[in-house]
Amino acid sequence: MRDSKLASEAAIAAIVDGAGRYFDDMVASRRRGGFAEEAKGLTSSRISLVGDDDLELNIRLDNLSTRLAETTSVPLWKTHLRFVTLLGRPDLPKTDNPVGPPGITHGLLALFQAAGATSLEEKLDLLDRIEVVLRDGLPILYTQIDALLDQAGAEAAQPGIIGTQESPVAAKPGATAAPQPPSTTSENLLARLSGQQGAGGFSGRGSPLISQASLDNLLFRLDQMERTQRNSNDFLTATSPNLESLIPGLFSDTPKPAETPAQPIRARDLGIPSNVAEGQAIDSVGLICEAIFSDQQLPDVLKTLISSLQVSIVKLALKDSSLFTRTEHPCRLVINRMGQALIGLPIDVSIQHPTCTRLFEIASRLRNGFAGDVGAFVTAADALAEVLQARHDETVRQAASYLPLLHQLDRRDQASRDIQQLFDGLGMDEIPEGLQRFIRQDWKRLLEKTWFEQGPESQSWQEHANTLSTLLWTFQPKADSEQRKALARQLPGVLKAIKSGMEALQLSPDAQTEVLDLCFALQTRALRAASAENEPAGSIPTIAAAGIGNSSKQLVQGRIEAGTLILHTMDFASPPSGTARGAHAVGDWMELPLDGSHHPLCLCHQSAASGRYLFFNPALMLAVSVHPMLLDSQLKSGNARKLGQPPLFDAAVARALDSIER
Repeated sequence: MRDSKLASEAAIAAIVDGAGRYFDDMVASRRRGGFAEEAKGLTSSRISLVGDDDLELNIRLDNLSTRLAETTSVPLWKTHLRFVTLLGRPDLPKTDNPVGPPGITHGLLALFQAAGATSLEEKLDLLDRIEVVLRDGLPILYTQIDALLDQAGAEAAQPGIIGTQESPVAAKPGATAAPQPPSTTSENLLARLSGQQGAGGFSGRGSPLISQASLDNLLFRLDQMERTQRNSNDFLTATSPNLESLIPGLFSDTPKPAETPAQPIRARDLGIPSNVAEGQAIDSVGLICEAIFSDQQLPDVLKTLISSLQVSIVKLALKDSSLFTRTEHPCRLVINRMGQALIGLPIDVSIQHPTCTRLFEIASRLRNGFAGDVGAFVTAADALAEVLQARHDETVRQAASYLPLLHQLDRRDQASRDIQQLFDGLGMDEIPEGLQRFIRQDWKRLLEKTWFEQGPESQSWQEHANTLSTLLWTFQPKADSEQRKALARQLPGVLKAIKSGMEALQLSPDAQTEVLDLCFALQTRALRAASAENEPAGSIPTIAAAGIGNSSKQLVQGRIEAGTLILHTMDFASPPSGTARGAHAVGDWMELPLDGSHHPLCLCHQSAASGRYLFFNPALMLAVSVHPMLLDSQLKSGNARKLGQPPLFDAAVARALDSIER
């Protein structure tokens, strides 16, 4: 107040004096009775009417007290626990904290008088300016008070002490049932956390429960945290596009403030010991959330969503410990499905994205409809299932545009099989490497073009196949005169056909000359049958079969275009024959390597003819076809991976356990 210069020294002294009197009253008071006791003997003669101005001022002061309590909830709660010990008041209500906001509002009444503020307008104007100072300075002040009390030896009261003399809470379904042997990773989290606390003097599972009054205090604190979280989002900015998204150029040079990272809830911050059942449940949820918040591979939007549900998850965990044991628990389904709904979107996806907007709507309804049981999570899980189904249907619908290109790949496979069958029947192993390369690469392209345009039953296909067969026949030794005469008759026609094919393939003149020279050399040898029979074996270079086989297993990336559509392909150099059916299902998301980068893609279709998969991501407008055997090979080598496995909740639990072990 003094630094803000909003009030004189006399006015500041007045607020200090008023707050001090409130402090003395709270310290001197003993256990209070209930409303019936306080109202006993209350008559109309003891009730004084309050004027409209005073009534409005009191309402404003009460609202201010509530807002300050929410703003300072964590440090204020810690001071409350220390005053419980300091005053020996286990029954001290949280609203009677001697240094709480009500004391400040009492002091403000004295400040108004000292500052000369007589009219309601003057008081409210001064109140508005003072509130800004209080909201900024009180959290620091309460932290300092907590540190001062700690130095003075006033320990924070344990929840087992705070409360009435009633016995601990009766067992509730799920919350206090007899513990079962750990059967899941998440239950193991509770067991290990309990064991860790046991090292400090508490023996893990089966820990005692806090009293009912302490539980009420805890739930009150959680309610305060949730209200503070809700108030942090202005209604307009939470439901309407911000100016930056509407007019980005206006803010292009404006530095953006650093976003406050999401923070996990800890039992100690709520004043709950970590060695009681409730503390273990709170810390387990906190560890799981911390694992999510610290994962650099998850989008910030997802972390914000989980953070907004953290209080509701803690409340549910306090009543339903099956959250840590049931794989299909609705709360776990909510977390997993939120993570699944964002798979495939950019890591910096905007909160304005339609999917994100829908997820925040579901999260908001969950918080508003949460009544302490699992019902709100069941409803949210069902709504998220609808979101996932709608997104899947839309992805598959858009991917259908690429099916004609996928079918074209299947036809290419059939063409490759027909051509390979032709090559296998010709026996080309003994011809020179240069001719092998010409036939298996260049002449194959001519055969493929003819197969696609006219089909394998066409006259052109038969002519190209016969030309190749006749060419290889001309290389065979001709032992008698009749064979040599036949060669002389056939040779001009076959060379003309080969020359015409090379021109259609647009081979360079040098390449054509090389092929024709090789053909001439082999045909000349064929005319000299005797010398050919006496020629040492291996004098004509050949391609090793192993070399050809290895090239067929190499990964080949390509693309097929049709108008504006581009289908990227991942295949073998020579796709194996037969139809492979993998164990992958339509709807699976995978991260696949393409052109030096990894991309998230959804499996949308599998060809009945070849088993080839069609992957698509509408956010990237990227479609990829992958041979099933190649996909299995990539997954096995780790060059590709399934996304969303394990689910988000289970992955976070594993990371939390790892952090405990470290």
